[in-house]
Amino acid sequence: MHCEGPETSPPGSDNQALDSVYFTGFTEADKTFVIVRLARRPNGVCEIWLFLRVDGVGEFQHPVHPDMIVADESEKCWSGGGLTIECLEPHRRWKIAFQGLLRKGPYRQQWSDEEGELVHVKFSLRWTTFTDVFDFKFDSHPDSFARALALEKWSQELFQRIKRDGEQHSRYEQWGQQIGEIEIENHQKRELFLRGIRTHSYGIRNWEEFYRYVMLLMHFEDGTSAHLTVLCKPATTTHLAVGYVLFPNGKKAGIDWTDALLAEMADDGIIKDTYRVSFTADGKSFSVSATLDKEARPMVYNGLIGKGVFHECIADFQLNSSLRGWGLVEFYYRDEVGDLVPSVNSPLKLKEPSLPASSKFVVSFTEEHSQCTKEVGGKGAQIGQLTRLQGQLGNQFIVPPGFCVTVLALEQHIKQNQALQEAVKELTQVACKIKPGNLQELCKRYSETFNSTRLSCEIEDAVLQRLEELGLQQELLAVRPSPVGEDTTDKAAAGQLQSELGIKGRQQVCGAILACWASLYSFPAVRYRHQRGQLIPSLMGVVIQQMVPAEAAGTLFTCDPLTGHPGKIIIKANYGIGESTVTSNVEPDTITLLHSPKSGLQVTSKKIGSKKQHVHLSETSQCCISDDIILKVAGLALWVRKAYGSARDIEWAVKENLIYFLQARPMTSFNMESDFELMHEFDTGLPSDLQWLTTATISEAAPGAITPLTWSVFGTATQYVIQQLGALNGGLSQLKLHSLRGLDMYCGHLFLSILSYAASCEPSNVINQKNNPLCSPVEKELNELGFHDIILQGLHLSPWRKIFSFKFMKFLLNSSSKQRYWEEQLQNFSIPSGSDAAEAYLHLTKMLPEYFNAYLTSVMSSSASIMWTSYLIDTLSQGENKLTAEAIAVLCKNCPDALSTELPHSVEVIIQAVRDQGNSAEFAKMDSQTAVSWLLSADSGEAGKTFQSFLKRHGFFSFGEAELRSKPWADDPTQLIPLIQRAVASNHISKKKTQTSVEEAIAAVKIPITGLRKIILPLLVRKARVGISKREYSKTLARKVYALFKTAYWDLARQMVKEGFLPDEDLLFFLTHAEVGEILQHRPLDIILRANRRKRILDQQNLLQFPEVAMGRPVPLRFKEVADLTTETVLSGIIISQGVAKGTARVLKSVAEASSIQQGDILIVAIPEVGWTYYFPLLGGLVTEIGGILSHGGIIAREYGLPCIMKCKGATIWFKSGDKVILDGFKGTVQKLEE
Repeated sequence: MHCEGPETSPPGSDNQALDSVYFTGFTEADKTFVIVRLARRPNGVCEIWLFLRVDGVGEFQHPVHPDMIVADESEKCWSGGGLTIECLEPHRRWKIAFQGLLRKGPYRQQWSDEEGELVHVKFSLRWTTFTDVFDFKFDSHPDSFARALALEKWSQELFQRIKRDGEQHSRYEQWGQQIGEIEIENHQKRELFLRGIRTHSYGIRNWEEFYRYVMLLMHFEDGTSAHLTVLCKPATTTHLAVGYVLFPNGKKAGIDWTDALLAEMADDGIIKDTYRVSFTADGKSFSVSATLDKEARPMVYNGLIGKGVFHECIADFQLNSSLRGWGLVEFYYRDEVGDLVPSVNSPLKLKEPSLPASSKFVVSFTEEHSQCTKEVGGKGAQIGQLTRLQGQLGNQFIVPPGFCVTVLALEQHIKQNQALQEAVKELTQVACKIKPGNLQELCKRYSETFNSTRLSCEIEDAVLQRLEELGLQQELLAVRPSPVGEDTTDKAAAGQLQSELGIKGRQQVCGAILACWASLYSFPAVRYRHQRGQLIPSLMGVVIQQMVPAEAAGTLFTCDPLTGHPGKIIIKANYGIGESTVTSNVEPDTITLLHSPKSGLQVTSKKIGSKKQHVHLSETSQCCISDDIILKVAGLALWVRKAYGSARDIEWAVKENLIYFLQARPMTSFNMESDFELMHEFDTGLPSDLQWLTTATISEAAPGAITPLTWSVFGTATQYVIQQLGALNGGLSQLKLHSLRGLDMYCGHLFLSILSYAASCEPSNVINQKNNPLCSPVEKELNELGFHDIILQGLHLSPWRKIFSFKFMKFLLNSSSKQRYWEEQLQNFSIPSGSDAAEAYLHLTKMLPEYFNAYLTSVMSSSASIMWTSYLIDTLSQGENKLTAEAIAVLCKNCPDALSTELPHSVEVIIQAVRDQGNSAEFAKMDSQTAVSWLLSADSGEAGKTFQSFLKRHGFFSFGEAELRSKPWADDPTQLIPLIQRAVASNHISKKKTQTSVEEAIAAVKIPITGLRKIILPLLVRKARVGISKREYSKTLARKVYALFKTAYWDLARQMVKEGFLPDEDLLFFLTHAEVGEILQHRPLDIILRANRRKRILDQQNLLQFPEVAMGRPVPLRFKEVADLTTETVLSGIIISQGVAKGTARVLKSVAEASSIQQGDILIVAIPEVGWTYYFPLLGGLVTEIGGILSHGGIIAREYGLPCIMKCKGATIWFKSGDKVILDGFKGTVQKLEE
């Protein structure tokens, strides 16, 4: 397998080194597009491209354009000029965000600072791939290089240069979709849905060696993506044409020939409006025409050297005169007369030094160790950095002198006090629920214990000596806590800890240090850390700083704290030391400034505190600071922001016209992800709006929205199974590691891709009618679809591959042995728990392939078993492609020996056993836990034995088959009690299981059966019944494996709570499997906070309902109020189980609402999820909006004898709970009755 390169490859020290990521996005409905690029260069320099057009609003570009050099603002990701590009999941998911000012106006080659309107723009986009990776080094067609080399004069030097280029530089690409929101100043927020490319280029690239090139990037409406570059690089190849085609079915192929000539494509510098090229790939011919947009041709000068120019020309494409496409044509020219672009690498840039650990108990702000978070905590480090910046700016502002008590001092203090060590241990045990206790009371007691201790002589002497050295013995001091990790761009906890102001003298200083340390274990601080998965034992420095007897003081935000507008500065000011501006004791003055390259700094408004009035600039102002001070403080604050590379919340003071900066915290409040982002966080990429998606089949296992952990495990397993099916069938050449194919997610809901499924299974047409692979997931005809749709998706197998697939047939024949393997495995199969959470996670990770294999075995065994049912359907329909549901409902009843089909009868046995015990009334009044305890005790007699036998036999079931959050019944039997209690208290009558012979069933079928069909039909019916039983059995084996993994994940969750990684067990399921590992390794705060928000978002996602079949991006159903049903209104569906039932309609959304079900209700739901089968003993009948004759719920309903119809569209809308209805399982109808 080819190497795909690292996702983050920091540039080396070579001046030509770079690490570049580039994204494009185009909408197909209008002219909106986004182009972004960030390239990290050595020495803290970054290249930026940012071009944007929003249809109906205008064109935008970054203010530095046509230059592109900005400061590199992060070592963790690509960030510069307000643009951040972050890899969320290698080769799959990325986040693109911008917060800043863009220049609005038509694209042009040059701007002056005075031209163009600067507008605040904020957008956040999630990019998700829908293609595999194309690596130019490994995947390009060799013919393209052979043709280029044939034009050159060969020499040893030539091949050495070619080898050097290949070793020094790598480039790979993927295509995907972007979904997100954009806010533009003075315009409403709008959603964006785009498709485009992602390019990652890293290594050494010498642009001076490039003469010119033309690059076409294009995506077509059928899902095809293509790239063609023709370039001239005299040092190696004077005419190289290279590129690829990525087909909708996942296949990729390098371009092997093209008629594109560089000399005919704007060689004179004049870019025409249209171009035509042809090329071949994978034996197919492609003829492309490009029409360039005259209004969208932005350009930038090339990097540090400034001797090249890029033209990004937006274009509409047409492929083979039939398919529309979108993208761009990029022209690059060497600019011989270009000037060098000045470097923006600022000597003021602050960076935390990397130093060996200090052995000191105190360090002054002027010492280098004071800039290290691990030594002095977050607040202390940024004050140390601010002190350094003071010197670099020539003391234009002053950081009041002081020092930090180091983290080492706190560690030493606790080490010397056994009582504190024991108290911390007890606090941890209570917070993590290892032992019971009142956490709030315990925190109070611990703080008192801490304050009663004394500093050791070594620490106290170090503090007093430093006070004397700095001349602060008699000065008023501020003593502030500085926890490690706080006051960073990732973490802030203002107000959680105690600061001491106005401290003076030895005794007060030592007491204040102890008070700061003690506040680290106050109830708010402990609860804050615990809720965010942070360790209860924590580290802290303490900042001791001279207080400024200020005339005025306050806070300054270097951007708008509410919107993030970087062109606004907000100053809060008050007389005195400024504490009131942050404690809300007094309403401060509020000054707003605007700044831009065009107009500099300008005061735009002042709101005078306490007077409740807004003073216009023309009026006499009584602001506590003068305009001169306002502009000076704001100007210095901009230098601080530039040095840190991020927005800052600065505490300042003024005394005798001298400006003091006390601290400069990072601003993080406006970077939080929106609800929209979280709703769509795991959406998969759709390559085309021509994709057909369905919730059928998959929704039975995963009804509603699923949790992130389930998506990362079950979703990945489902994708693996679908791809394996495609590979075995011959429809897929190889598994796609980085692009999901066949399974899609939208707003937390799962969808099967009908066309991908059909394309993967095309060889099955040797047996089935041509439309069957298209309709089999939904068990109905889709007349809108045909095999031309599959061909449009890029699949065209050879006749032999269409007829037969040896791999597929071999796998089908081996499915029985695979099933036997799992029968044996499950006798002793277990997932080791591990000695701690990290070890348990490693065991789970190691065992996940077994989950995948069990799933695959189940699906393949089901495929083999269900073939007889397919033959039976074909025989009954006489080749007319009509699904004869009524006949199947009769013929396929009484399937032998299926464990899952006995479930409702087993529940009835428990109900009768409890009744026979003679204390039904008492049992019905028990709470669920008490009822379970009784049933598991010897006192329950035969009822308990029956219940325990049920758990042993059926305890692997859960109310959410795929959902890992849903506990198996054996792990939490309380889930079963409400139904048993209601049935025991009602007049429930057990159903008697009836047997219908094959001959009786055939005689009852209304379809005329003659000739050969009459002879083979009995055999087909027997085989189909056995096949359905085998199918259910294979699913039962898989469910047992799923249950073991669910139990293992819940055990892991409990262990992570005990070890303080999670605040509660349930939160584990709102993390992906990879994120769990990251938490166990690094305890990142942002993931825990995001998991809590995902948990709330899941409720919103579950409110969404989608149509069973949709083309393109799914659109949630928007239900309208409907008039009350009349008795004439009749809704129809397909017959699943015959019989007639009258009763009260119970319209529910999910199994979570099942507590409202009463004896004899007609249950009306959207999805026949597996969990409903447990409630069949209470029901009079079942109506669902989707599902089919082979749905698990449908099979159980037939075997149990419960009247049932499915695919009854609109049933959950037209009926409401409480309606009196009649369900006719012979006619396939449901109707409202007169009251």
